Amino acid sequence: MAYLFLRAKKDTIKFMAYYDDNVFVGFTYTITVDDLTYLLYLAVPAEVRSKGYGAQILKNLQEQYPDNRIVLNIEIEDEKADNNADRIRRKDFYLKNGYILTKMYFKMNKNEFDVLVSNGTCTVEEFKGLFKKYMGAFPFALYRPDIREKS
Repeated sequence: MAYLFLRAKKDTIKFMAYYDDNVFVGFTYTITVDDLTYLLYLAVPAEVRSKGYGAQILKNLQEQYPDNRIVLNIEIEDEKADNNADRIRRKDFYLKNGYILTKMYFKMNKNEFDVLVSNGTCTVEEFKGLFKKYMGAFPFALYRPDIREKS
């Protein structure tokens, strides 16, 4: 979290909290480069899930970035994973809210992800460019996120 807070000082990053009156209902962390916005985190507390807050937050993001493509990643489905049901639920949630599955594959620190986008398409080069700009050239080269088309 410290790294996220440090990076949030950049003008390309928004760390937003969402409330329903005085009740905290979620947060987002977005990175924007040109007309591409990467939703790095969307979190809704367990006690308020399934009440429509996640969908409202996604709608709010569309309103904040009406001309941007919004891209995100989710863990790939894996029948062997303990949380596979959560992975499927997450994927269904984003698909239901207007995101489409791309042909991109993203792997970082042994974690594998599918990439989804709304409001258009996103290329591997654009997604890599966003990461490189966010992380900086040296950390990008050090961590070497594997972003490519699925085979």
